[in-house]
Amino acid sequence: MPSLTRFHAVLIVLIALPDVECRSTYAADWPTFRGNNSRTAFSSEQVTFPLNVAWKYESPALPKMAWSDGTGRVIEEKLLGNRVKFDDVFHPVVVGGKLFFGATDHQLHCMDLKTGATEWTYFTGAPIRLAPSVVNGRVYFGSDDGHVYCVNAATGKSHWQFRAGPEEDWLIARGELVSRWPVRTGVLVDNGVAYFGAGVFPHEDVYLYAVNADDGSVIWKQDSLSDEDAGRNDLSPQGYLLASDDLLFVPSGRSLPAAFDRKTGKLVHKRTHGWRSAAGGVVGGTNALLADAQIYSGGEHHLLAMDQQKGDVGFGWFAGHQMAVAGDAAYVATGTVVARLDRQEYAVNSRVRHNLEMEIYDLSGKLRSEKNKETAGGYRQKIADASLEIKRIADIGVTWQKETADDAALLATPDVVFLGGQNQVTAYSALSGESVWQAAVEGLVSGLAVADGNLVVSTDTGRIYVFANGEPTSVPNQSIAAFPSSEFYQQAAKEILAQTGVKRGFCLVIDGEEGQLAYELSRQSELKIYVVESDPEKVATARANLTKAGIYGSRVTVHEFDVADIPYSNYFANLIVSDRFVKTGETLTDPALVVRHLKPCGGVMCLGQPQTSDTAGAADFVAKAGESNDLTATESIQKSVDGWAMLSRGMLRTGRRDGCHTSSPSTAGDS
Repeated sequence: MPSLTRFHAVLIVLIALPDVECRSTYAADWPTFRGNNSRTAFSSEQVTFPLNVAWKYESPALPKMAWSDGTGRVIEEKLLGNRVKFDDVFHPVVVGGKLFFGATDHQLHCMDLKTGATEWTYFTGAPIRLAPSVVNGRVYFGSDDGHVYCVNAATGKSHWQFRAGPEEDWLIARGELVSRWPVRTGVLVDNGVAYFGAGVFPHEDVYLYAVNADDGSVIWKQDSLSDEDAGRNDLSPQGYLLASDDLLFVPSGRSLPAAFDRKTGKLVHKRTHGWRSAAGGVVGGTNALLADAQIYSGGEHHLLAMDQQKGDVGFGWFAGHQMAVAGDAAYVATGTVVARLDRQEYAVNSRVRHNLEMEIYDLSGKLRSEKNKETAGGYRQKIADASLEIKRIADIGVTWQKETADDAALLATPDVVFLGGQNQVTAYSALSGESVWQAAVEGLVSGLAVADGNLVVSTDTGRIYVFANGEPTSVPNQSIAAFPSSEFYQQAAKEILAQTGVKRGFCLVIDGEEGQLAYELSRQSELKIYVVESDPEKVATARANLTKAGIYGSRVTVHEFDVADIPYSNYFANLIVSDRFVKTGETLTDPALVVRHLKPCGGVMCLGQPQTSDTAGAADFVAKAGESNDLTATESIQKSVDGWAMLSRGMLRTGRRDGCHTSSPSTAGDS
């Protein structure tokens, strides 16, 4: 049977009850990611078997991770995995009989835990990548639009909203327009204070905040890390924050977490431990938990325990990709076994194994350069002895272990341990390790929660399953509602696409009205569409209709911006159109305000109405756009055909790096 040594994954496991619990919650609740602010993935909830599917939710917008997956890369014979993985599923939280989750459809969802009925949704401007925190009747969450939100848990009405970056400045990231300073940390709430981070690139500034949880007023802001460290601090706040009584811990991209003083925001430590020596393997990333005055930072090879106050190593190295802490026990999943560990005994033994492994590493280096056969033979014997000793002591501290490849999610209760894997979730007896229940699902199970006797499972297919004790219930199929379409807009979209030849890339719809033109363009093309409308009632209607049609967030996004202050990046749009112009034959928009968004080398602005030969108004608008200062350094072509006036943007002529290198205007394509 495979053993829990660093041959598969190096780590030490140690565990205790959560150091910090969310206040003012029911014992049966799961109010934040992994259950508490220590992220120990433990619940005192009692679950009665058998469990059957009570209902399931299928999102039309699949999870799409913020960062590409690094799985499969090998460095010095070390196989790497994805260490920045916090948004591969829609992670659920449950409070007061309500299930909450954020999604790539740019919405925070609230559903009834028993029935699956939608209670309310709250729209943001970009994907919500991390689970919310629910405290004292309020829901706290951040979005890629750079804002943190606090809404009423019962109604979804806003209490406050906070922009974390210095300004509204958006750019394209993995096919999405997002803030230059997205909020990609969970919002940790404790003792009336909400903590969060924003930004991902240290040299473009990152931010940490502590704000009053009631009104969002700033208590402290940390925005000078790179300045204070001569530009060498690599903090990239991503993943779920953790908190002890006096410290805030911030996971940091692919490096080790940083510790900050909770009262002042001052950096206490951010350590680097060599993976060939102290770390004992590749560690660091967004997977972390707190227990026994240690912070456990996970990686592809194991969990590294570091002293919370100083960041020193030495307490233990725990084998596993996932860990849950329950009293004196730790549960780990390594990819070959799931195991229960006696935390203290295993931790002590892990220190012995680590020393032996470092001895082998040192001896191997000497052996490679040793030319004396007798001395080399001595090195080989010492390596063999140390390897034999590691094998002999490998299972010290292991209470039980069961073979399984599942290791995507782990959750512990007093009686059972739930383990997520590919297309299945399994429950093991906490006492014996025997499998007591298993269910088939669709996708990789990376999200688990328990509350009110229910098990909530989320997978990378965008599905959320709620399992309850009792007979299986019929799960109704979800239907996609029809958009209030019209032949007029269908024809308008058809003619726009035919005249411009643009069917892929990014489309900007100004004067977006209620989203009908955007809807028809999405049906007839592969465009990713952003709609700008200044009327909040029209924005709400468009969002509701596009959500019912199952395309909001994934194909079409609607933003409430004044056209004079659109924060999108220059040159992103392959196509610019106006819904209001299609509808009424006029627009109040100044063309000089939007032409800067048009992509060089074939981006097209197209104005007009279907089934008409009158292009006077559209041609006048396009002509004014052609006179914009943003086009003085480019070539452009204007033409009017069958009721449509168009401006095609050519190559930038200023020698700027963001231009195109072709010698003549080209047809628009992918952005």
